[in-house]
Amino acid sequence: MFLIKNFREEQFMIHILASFKVKNDKLSDFIKLCNELIEESRKEEGCVSYHLQQNTERENYLVFVEEWKSNEAIEKHNSSEHFTRIVPLLVEMCEDAPIIQTFDRLV
Repeated sequence: MFLIKNFREEQFMIHILASFKVKNDKLSDFIKLCNELIEESRKEEGCVSYHLQQNTERENYLVFVEEWKSNEAIEKHNSSEHFTRIVPLLVEMCEDAPIIQTFDRLV
C-alpha cells in the first residue's frame, strides 16, 4: 500500500466522467453549449484535459471526460461563471439527470 500511496501523491490527478442522455431534438444545441463550456474550462488553472465524447451506437449519449490536478481546482471550476451558467442549460436538454462519477488514478 505504501508504494501506491507514494505514486498517488506524486501523480495525483482526478478524473470526472459526466454522462448525459440528451433529448434527440436538442443534440445540436447541447453540443454548441458544450463547446463553450470546454473552451472556457480548458483555460482554468488545474485543468489537465476536458473532452466531450459521443457514444458510437447512440448519438444522444454524451460524456465529458475531465482530468484535474486537485479537488480545489474542481471546486473553482464548479463555481465558475461559465459552469454555473451553462450546466443548468445542458441539464434542461436531457431526458434524465446526468450521472457524475469521480475517479482517482490508481496505477
